[in-house]
Amino acid sequence: MRTLAARGWNPPGIRATVHPSWARRSIRGLIALLALAALPAAAHAQDIGVRAFLGANQVGVGRQFVLNVEVTGTQQVDGQPELPVMDDFADYLGSGSSSSFQMVNGRTTVSVTYQYRFLALAEGTFEIGPVSVSVGGVSRQTEPVSLVVSDAPPPPGAGAGAGDPADGIGPDDLFVETTVSKTRTFENDPVTVEYRIFTRVNVDSYSITTLPQAAGFWTEELEQPEAPQVERVVRDGVEYLTATIRRVALFPTGAGSRTLDPLTIEAQVRVPDRTPTGLDPFGDFFGRSSLFDRRVPVAAASQPVTIEVLRPPAEGRPASFSGHVGTLDIATSTDRAEVAVNEAVTFRVDFTGTGNLRVLPPPEVTFPVEFEAFPPETRDRIAVSGGNLSGTRGYDYVLIPRVPGSLTIPAVEISYFDAATGAYRTERSQPLEVTVTGDAAGADVPGAVPSAVESLREEIRFIHTEPPAFRRTDIPLHRTAGFWVILLLPVAALGGATVLRRHRDRIEGDVAYARVRRAGRMARKRLARARSLASGDPRAFYAEVAGALEGLLADRLNIAEAGLVREDAGRLAAERGVSQATLDRLFACLDDCDRQRFAPRGTEREAPERVLERAAALMGDLAKELSS
Repeated sequence: MRTLAARGWNPPGIRATVHPSWARRSIRGLIALLALAALPAAAHAQDIGVRAFLGANQVGVGRQFVLNVEVTGTQQVDGQPELPVMDDFADYLGSGSSSSFQMVNGRTTVSVTYQYRFLALAEGTFEIGPVSVSVGGVSRQTEPVSLVVSDAPPPPGAGAGAGDPADGIGPDDLFVETTVSKTRTFENDPVTVEYRIFTRVNVDSYSITTLPQAAGFWTEELEQPEAPQVERVVRDGVEYLTATIRRVALFPTGAGSRTLDPLTIEAQVRVPDRTPTGLDPFGDFFGRSSLFDRRVPVAAASQPVTIEVLRPPAEGRPASFSGHVGTLDIATSTDRAEVAVNEAVTFRVDFTGTGNLRVLPPPEVTFPVEFEAFPPETRDRIAVSGGNLSGTRGYDYVLIPRVPGSLTIPAVEISYFDAATGAYRTERSQPLEVTVTGDAAGADVPGAVPSAVESLREEIRFIHTEPPAFRRTDIPLHRTAGFWVILLLPVAALGGATVLRRHRDRIEGDVAYARVRRAGRMARKRLARARSLASGDPRAFYAEVAGALEGLLADRLNIAEAGLVREDAGRLAAERGVSQATLDRLFACLDDCDRQRFAPRGTEREAPERVLERAAALMGDLAKELSS
């Protein structure tokens, strides 16, 4: 009986009992068993290791390398590892992580590996310092690793990271090349820089990860087509696909040796992922497109380019030299040849030519003392064309003559350097005569001037010198209309709030009432959405118009829009007072929308504005007849 009771079976009227000493021994054994089971786990928890290693110990300049940080014994890491500073020789591209779980001879091993992709920028041997990893609040550090960066490709067996020769992609398979229009130029003389990608591997996409820091240059982006124009070229007997990925015009702002940093990209390259037997049922025998291809990130960078910038020669430099390099023409004009004293006249100076017109300073003009001159306003009409800037930069001076007579605006002179001929050139305008009429006595009276000169008279309001007249009234306050308006205003507000609250309660509790109240607003919203689709996909446009009409009818009749049967809807609408003529127009419009939605491309369609007008008229008629 004790045995059955110990197994959990108690016959009626018999009580199962367990001796206290046996219970104590069982508890002690259980505690000991748990302690023994925890010892290996505790010992294993202390067995945490971190190490750093490179996917490739030697890479070429402009190639990608991978720094791996492996943590074994746990997958619970306190945040990301802290990497040392590598800005001097590497550019960060991106990161990823992977976890592993292994069981060998009853022992479980877990680990997590962080992969950091970099682009090698400088040649030399570099030490990558310790990486700090925090696990359970305890910081651990890896041993330093060495990286060799050279112009030559890595030797066989040196190891490879993603996108290195281990993936079948070498430095000659994908690279970026920089082409400059000249490597020796003058200040402000434009240099056209073109970056091209060359590839003989299957590139799915690419992105520019680092733009060059063009220190010492004014940069103007040159227009590029939305889709790069791909060409086939043969270099050293090897065929490449190439495309221009960026074009800029650089205007040196100072003399000296200037270096353009590399432009870096990351391309997603399709690499065949072979089965162990080398046979892929979804590929062909030549290793082309396969269902099991994988994409690997491959980084590439252009080589740095050095440009020597010279100052224009000091010999023969005119005093009126503006610093401009290129070509210039000058034209001056006034908006009127005859003005009255204290009236404004606008003097315009236009410089037309090529070069960096955006930094062309205003000319130095010595106006006659009879003019009051104001700082000029700038006008630009400049565009990028053929790797250079061209257009017009204008300056508008507001002049106010203070005395009558014939006044002369002197000629404007400017000099520039023509880099094509290596010579200075000077342009000079013609003097302009302005006839000023009126009396000099009115010189102190402000006149009408442009927006650049504000009239003082318009800024000061008239000051009343006499006090206003006051009128005595004997009407008691409680007999005025304003008193009763203010007194009854809270009562009216309370009544309005009560009505609004009842309306909201009914909308929340009565679905049919809510649909009727919101039907018109929802239909107008859908019609407005259809209007925005009029210039796009015609199928979406006609679907939205039909949805607006069907939704309005369904909401006003309180029937489901989905699966709307026209016969039933027409019968219910007729019972609610909708005329047969309106129903015929409605169903004809819906039929037209369905026909146009599924018509083949190229079919002549009714003008969208006409369709919207028909739909809006139908919505108005339906709302009017259903409300009557």
